[in-house]
Amino acid sequence: MMKRSTPSEAMDWERPSDRFLAYLERLAAACVSRDHDEMDKLMRMRLSSHLPRAVLDELEFFRRAKAGNLRAPLKTMRFVHQMRQLASEETERTQLQLELREREMSAPPENAARRRTSRRTETGGGHE
Repeated sequence: MMKRSTPSEAMDWERPSDRFLAYLERLAAACVSRDHDEMDKLMRMRLSSHLPRAVLDELEFFRRAKAGNLRAPLKTMRFVHQMRQLASEETERTQLQLELREREMSAPPENAARRRTSRRTETGGGHE
């Protein structure tokens, strides 16, 4: 029986892990070089479940594409670029501080309370 030595880490979309970035780099390289065996291997990995649907669809197209295809994997490359940008951002800049203020609550006007009770008596006492 094969045991996993380290548990898989949860995906953090604020800061992608180095492992996920390396996976994306390998995936983009395999897609550009049209290495179908490498793409198959990478798509079977658990990390592929974190890819957006548009990227998965594009990768599937490249897995099935013929040798003469001149199309570039733009969606995949754009996603890799976005994840690199997220990974390079400073943590303080990705989280904005929100200052909370105490808000004074005023009591409802007396007229509103009277109107509510008069409506209940007109309709038959509220809940039935």
